[in-house]
Amino acid sequence: MTDNPKFEETEQISIAARVVLGLLRQQTEHSGAVEMKDLPHMLLMAADERHRQGDYGAERMLCEWADMLRDWKA
Repeated sequence: MTDNPKFEETEQISIAARVVLGLLRQQTEHSGAVEMKDLPHMLLMAADERHRQGDYGAERMLCEWADMLRDWKA
C-alpha cells in the first residue's frame, strides 16, 4: 500500500470492478445464475465484505451501483 491518494482510488476502483466482473462471469457461465432483482442485494453483500477488508472506496462504489440498479426501470 502507498500513501498516494490516486493509487488508492485506482486500487479501489479495480477491486469494485473485479466484483462486478465476477458476477458477470458467473452469469455468462451459468445463464440465469443471477436474477436482475437479486443483483443489487449481491452487490450490497460484496460491499459489506469490502468494508470488512478495509476497502472503503470499493464498498462505496458497490453501494452506489446497487442503488443505481434498484432505480433502473425495466
